[in-house]
Amino acid sequence: MMRFRHVVGALAMVAVAGSLALAQAPEAGRGGGQRGAAPPEPHNLKVLPATTTTAQILPIMRNFSAALGTNCGYCHVWTGPGLPTNDYASDEKPTKQVARVMMQMAGEINQKLAANIKKPADQITRVQCMTCHRGEAIPKLPPPAPAGAAPAAGAPPAGR
Repeated sequence: MMRFRHVVGALAMVAVAGSLALAQAPEAGRGGGQRGAAPPEPHNLKVLPATTTTAQILPIMRNFSAALGTNCGYCHVWTGPGLPTNDYASDEKPTKQVARVMMQMAGEINQKLAANIKKPADQITRVQCMTCHRGEAIPKLPPPAPAGAAPAAGAPPAGR
């Protein structure tokens, strides 16, 4: 009887683990999404190269989403996963234009760093969305230090 309980317990754990893994699997991996249709190739790209494919854009957009703590609907006309009413090409939302400007700004900063710092490219820390946003759609500044407090480590002394 005791062995039966262990077997049932182990099977229950396997079933729970499997259902959790299935619940976390991407829609495309489960045959969901757009009912078997491949997602459309992107158009209306203004910062990323026009030849960028959906397979290349998805990880980029996931990084943006993580860096800003948002989802697709923050910048895109988005009604739900895999729905034909999603319009990723629309420029309707002002946040999409802000994102484009921020992408260009980060690219310019990274180019200036590479051109002016005498280090190999793999040793230069690149500016990314997460550099400032840190999971917030609108970056938050830390509160000012109380008057008379010692400067943070690595900060230049006052008056410089």
